[in-house]
Amino acid sequence: MHNWEDDFARADGGPGADWNILRGDWTISDHRLISPSGPGERLAVRAGFALGRRFTVSATIRGLRDDYWYGVAVNVSENGDGTQNFYVLRVVTRDGSRPPHWQLLQMSESHVADDGLLASGPVPVVKDHDYTITVGSKSLGVLHVSIEEEGTSLLDNDLVVPLDTLLSGGQAGVYTNAGHISVDRARGTTSVPESSAPDPGPLQYIPFEGSDYTLPDTHDSVVESSVVGLNWSGHPVRQALLTSGTDQYVGYYDPDRRMTVAHRQLGADEWTTQSLDSVLGWDSHNYVTMAVDSAGHLHVSGNMHGDPLVYFRTTRPADVTSLTRVTTMVDAATELKVTYPEFFQNASGDLVFRYRDGGSGNGVDLYNVYDPATTQWSRLLDTPLHDGEGRRNAYVERPVLGPDGNFHIAWVWRDTPDAATNALLSYAKSPDLENWYRADGTPISLPMTYGAGDIVDPIPMNGGILNGNSDIGFDGRGRALIAYNKYDHEGNTQVYIARYENRGWVSHQISQWKGRWLVAGYGTLITQVITTAPEPLPDGNIRFDFICKGNKRTFILSPALRPIAEVDTPQLPAEITEVRSDFAGMHTRRRWDDGESEDGRYLLRWESRGSNGDQPWPPPHPEPSTLEVYLMR
Repeated sequence: MHNWEDDFARADGGPGADWNILRGDWTISDHRLISPSGPGERLAVRAGFALGRRFTVSATIRGLRDDYWYGVAVNVSENGDGTQNFYVLRVVTRDGSRPPHWQLLQMSESHVADDGLLASGPVPVVKDHDYTITVGSKSLGVLHVSIEEEGTSLLDNDLVVPLDTLLSGGQAGVYTNAGHISVDRARGTTSVPESSAPDPGPLQYIPFEGSDYTLPDTHDSVVESSVVGLNWSGHPVRQALLTSGTDQYVGYYDPDRRMTVAHRQLGADEWTTQSLDSVLGWDSHNYVTMAVDSAGHLHVSGNMHGDPLVYFRTTRPADVTSLTRVTTMVDAATELKVTYPEFFQNASGDLVFRYRDGGSGNGVDLYNVYDPATTQWSRLLDTPLHDGEGRRNAYVERPVLGPDGNFHIAWVWRDTPDAATNALLSYAKSPDLENWYRADGTPISLPMTYGAGDIVDPIPMNGGILNGNSDIGFDGRGRALIAYNKYDHEGNTQVYIARYENRGWVSHQISQWKGRWLVAGYGTLITQVITTAPEPLPDGNIRFDFICKGNKRTFILSPALRPIAEVDTPQLPAEITEVRSDFAGMHTRRRWDDGESEDGRYLLRWESRGSNGDQPWPPPHPEPSTLEVYLMR
């Protein structure tokens, strides 16, 4: 059976053969399904109805007494001992002492599972009123929950159920924790018979067996090096290197975790350092970013993850000892929960500052522009570029200036702080960061909300895409390429490259790995797959570097984005890549210059322990590492 509806318009008595009574007492009375008051949970499921991957189950229910929970149960499975496993969306009415509430619970053996409260919130329900409670799923592990009263929406959310705890398949029906409810109507639909989440096991790197290929020799050799000082190495956090003319700056955290900026003239060994009044915690999101304006003043920001603005500016050009905190950039009200600060230049060479205002799952992206004549910032746009409308936020990659003269951006939307809610890979381009277009040149209205821009790949929540892993590069014809990871139809983690082709985006699967890296959880994740921006090679092929479970490899792709070879990714000299510390779990960290120099490429190197999900590592901590700048040619 794929769909059904029951209005209970039949003679009083038992529910009938269409219903299986798993717990408690249920009867038909006056064209309604009734469960009388009494102790113990009650559960009635529709007979012969098995849920598939996509389904909707709803019931119009009336609570007849306060303080009793009732709702819709899905993925109901029997344990053989009289208990059941299931999910339930339930509500409770109150007598005024406490507010009414809704919950999404995972039940195990007819009890709330460990960490079984998946979501909850207030909802204005009262006894003796009919409410239509609905649970549906458009993709594996994503439940759509809603509550309505006579067409008025009281709840309308998409919620992620972790794939590794998914209760697959099963039946569906109605639930109450102690009876005294009346069900007017129930219905269900399902379109796909199979519902269990594919479980391919842990991710396994499998190399591509292609033809021989030799990458062009880049001859990255160390020309010179300079020790900046010592830095905190207790956990990873991005630090900054910026070369501007003959001035070079490093933004980092010293052994006491104080944000610090160092400056030198190129070629000199002596660095001038300045400590700032901002101290790092354990959050790996709190990187440092820097820029120099057209008047030679240094701008520094960082150490924020939903925190008040941290921003410093020099009062004397190229003098880090004159760095002074600026408490408000444009509007203090939108600078209280700042994350992901970035400095860069627009097409006119003006300094731009981009950041997120809000939190993961609820935020907007704002862009400011700097006037060096007045030393004042103002909004580049009179609206956010992206707006999650209070329900989600966009994780946007930094705009990339392409060979076509446009800035290109890619992003995913996220509904909650759980990375499993990443969805809907999207794209837009702009010549000036103010007017935005789809790949076909169609204008995009601002702010961009959910579904706006080009939908490159309609990846659902629980689809395996990681924010920050959507990298924009270009092919030999200057067309934008977006590299990213997601699950394939069998649940395996794969890397893909998307390109706009023949009036639409086409996603090309590049890898053929087995197993899944479960993209889910909170804070800084331990990533098993890292992608980089694809780039054209002199012979017309495309280079795509990646890391899979520690394997640093490079795909060689044909112009049609078909793999033709896979080789070891060329590595930097051992003096940069090899770990020097004898403390367990240490890694080398590197950051290429955010500026440029005619002398070659500059690289910042340090070491740190691995991530602990943004939580403190217990002592002891590693000794501070040496922070060095290398000139490469």
